[in-house]
Amino acid sequence: MIVDTIALEKGLRIDFLKAYDAMIGGDAYIELADALATTIPSNSSEEKYGWFGDLPIVQEWLGDKVAGTLADYDYTVKNKDWYAALDIDRNEIDDDKLGALLPRMQMLAKTVRGWKGEMIADFLINGTTGLAYDGAAFFSNRATNDNLLAGTGTTLAQFKADVYSARATMMKYTSDVGRVMGLMMDTIVVPPELEGLAYEAVTSTMGVAGDNVANPINKWIKRVIVLPKATDANDWYGLASGWPLKPFIFQDRKETTLVLDDTQVKRNRKLIYSAEMRGNAGYGFYQMAVKVVN
Repeated sequence: MIVDTIALEKGLRIDFLKAYDAMIGGDAYIELADALATTIPSNSSEEKYGWFGDLPIVQEWLGDKVAGTLADYDYTVKNKDWYAALDIDRNEIDDDKLGALLPRMQMLAKTVRGWKGEMIADFLINGTTGLAYDGAAFFSNRATNDNLLAGTGTTLAQFKADVYSARATMMKYTSDVGRVMGLMMDTIVVPPELEGLAYEAVTSTMGVAGDNVANPINKWIKRVIVLPKATDANDWYGLASGWPLKPFIFQDRKETTLVLDDTQVKRNRKLIYSAEMRGNAGYGFYQMAVKVVN
C-alpha cells in the first residue's frame, strides 16, 4: 500500500494541535511556564540581555533626561535545537489503525506543551549555581537582595511564618539604582513532600498563631505549584509573577514545527513524526524569587 503522506500529515497535525490547545492546566510544568516565564522572541543564534538591570523609574524632570546609564550586563542566552518524536509503523496505516494513533499524538502534544516548563524547572532547581544577569548565582546571599533564605522548619506554623518572612523580605528588594521594587510574592513552588502542607497553609482560615485571626496567606498566594523533580524534600520557593518580565525567560527562536519523515518506510516500514523547536530558557529578575532552605 502506498502511504498518502499528505493526508496522513494533515490528520496528525490536526490531532496534535487540538490536543496541544486543549492543555490549559493540570500539569505542573505547563503551569510553571505559564505563570513564571516571559516568552521573548529571538531572531538570532543568541540574545544578550544587558538591559536587565535598567528598570525605568519616574522622576522629577529637572534638566536633561537621564536613561540607560547602568552597567551593560553580559547575560547571554544561546538558542538550542530540540525535538520530540514518535514512529509510526506502516502496518498501522495498512490495517486502518489510525484511530490508535490519537492517544500517542495527545501524549506527544503534552510532552511538547510541558517542555518549556521542564526547562524552567531545571533552572529553578539549579538556581544556587546557575548565574543570573548580575553574574552571581540566581539564589545567593548577596549583600543586597539576599534571596537564599534560612527556613525555620516544616511544621504548619513554621511554614506559615516563613511565608510571612519571605514575602516581607521580597517586598524590600531593590533595583540596581536602589529603588524598592515592591514585589509581591504570589506563588509558592514545593516538592511533592510539602504539597499537603503548602495547600493547608494557603487554604486554612486561621493565622500563624492558630487563633481566630483570618489567614492572610490565602489572599497573598495565587497558586501552589508542585515540582515533581525537586531534589530536596524540605526546601521550597517563593516567586512574584505579576510583572511583565517574570523570574524566568523563555527565548523563542522558532515555534513548534511538525514534520513527517517517510524516508525510511521502504527499509523498515517506519515513518517518524516529530515536533521541532528552537530556543532556550534563562533567568529573569532574581529579585522575583526566593529559595527557603530547611
